[in-house]
Amino acid sequence: MAKNSVFVLGVSIFWNEFRGEFAQLNISRPLRPLDIANDKIKMKRRTIGESGEVSKYDTPLTIDLNYALELERTGALVPRREYEVEISLNMDDPLSGSIVTKLIPVDAEIKKHFETSMNQKVGA
Repeated sequence: MAKNSVFVLGVSIFWNEFRGEFAQLNISRPLRPLDIANDKIKMKRRTIGESGEVSKYDTPLTIDLNYALELERTGALVPRREYEVEISLNMDDPLSGSIVTKLIPVDAEIKKHFETSMNQKVGA
């Protein structure tokens, strides 16, 4: 594995009453989609590729929601592959920690697929 890369399993897109819709980069164990609705909590999660659970003692890697939705729309993300990540502050909430703003495939073949997919025209 490259020095500055992570093994990405997928991206999870969540919705809850407190935060609204948000996305998380998953680099651990697989998870199933969730659709919970009871008197204590309402939450949905759908997954692109695989997902990784983060315990309450860990901090998840948040990924820019618009970028995650673009990955979903284009099919660019190839799960279970190595990616370098670009990270910046979430300027909507700078104290919430870093946010992944870009994935860069390490493997040349995946990089070609990623670039082709991300350059697709909407509706093409």
